[in-house]
This record gives sequence, C-alpha cells and structure tokens, in this order.
Amino acid sequence: MQINISTTIYVRVSYDTKPDLLLHLMTKEWQLDLPKLLISVHGGLQNFELQPKLKQVFGKGLIKAAMTTGAWIFTGGVNTGVIRHVGDALKDHASKSRGKICTIGIAPWGIVENQEDLVGKDVVRPYQTMSNPMSKLTVLNSLHSHFILADNGTTGKYGAEVKLRRQLEKHISLQKINTREWNQQCPSDRGLVLCIQNQRLCF
Repeated sequence: MQINISTTIYVRVSYDTKPDLLLHLMTKEWQLDLPKLLISVHGGLQNFELQPKLKQVFGKGLIKAAMTTGAWIFTGGVNTGVIRHVGDALKDHASKSRGKICTIGIAPWGIVENQEDLVGKDVVRPYQTMSNPMSKLTVLNSLHSHFILADNGTTGKYGAEVKLRRQLEKHISLQKINTREWNQQCPSDRGLVLCIQNQRLCF
C-alpha cells in the first residue's frame, strides 16, 4: 500500500489466524526484530480533542519509549479516536527524524473504507486516505508502518480483530529474547498497555 512517498506493508488474514503464524510473518517476511517492549494503545474510536499539554506529553512519551527500547506499537489502525493522536505523534516525529517507528495497526477488514484499493497479492497499491463523510466505514491511518487486517466475512462491524490482537500480544509477551551481555535466553515481560480516554492517560 503506497501512501504519498512512503510505503506501508499490510496483510489481510482470517480472524482466527494463529498468533505463531502471524509472528513468523512479522519477523521472517517483514524482517522485524522481536521487540523488547510492546506498547498496546487502547481508547475510544470516537474523535476527541486533547488538551495541548496532554497531547504533547502523550506524543513525546510514546515516541521516546518506542525509540529508546525498539518497541512495537500496536493500535486499532484506523484514523479515528486515540489512533488519530498516535498518528499525529508519528507525523511530528517523522518531520524531525529519519528513524522509523514500528507501528502496527490491527483492524477488521470489514470496516476499512476504500478496501478495493488493497486487493492484490505482492503488489504496491495506492490507497486513498480521504474518508467519505457519508460512509459508515473508516480509512486507515497512513502514519503506521504495517497493518494486519482481520477478516471474518462481516462488513461495517468491529470485533474481528479483538481476539486476534489479544492472542498475538500474549504470544509476543511469552517469547524469549537473546541477551548478549549474559549469553543466554531469558523471558521478557515486554507488555505495556496505554489507554487514553476523557483527557486521561492510564498505564
């Protein structure tokens, strides 16, 4: 999927795809390094404004955590609600640095607007990120580096992604990482859940 001059990698999968298969795809096909920290961002899908100070704290904190730890950021992928604020933080970072942050949107295929732009295999496709105000569907947030689109055959409904995301996050948290300093493998408690709602941040 090509957005402006950047390229975002995406995959459409069945809603019941096993987490080990997804992680294999991410580390082998997408060639992502297993993260030391997984930041899972949750919050409302309705659009809302943040107080400027809170928006700054949220954005800077999120980017700093991701950059200093090599974290993956998981979101719902669409361009609404809290995810829009994540996108704003990524946009601000991109304007100041060349370092790319691994931000993975996990969304239900059935709610994606302009999904016909994404049909194809091993191709680069232009994706229209302008939303139709009359549509019940929503566009993807173009600042993400990757998307996993969960398909359960429904249209216009959320939910296909919930179990898939939860299982994938759990599977990642149970992985072992190589610690070169100690020349051994050790389990890593690498999960961090970040919620933002009603002008409040929760960890």
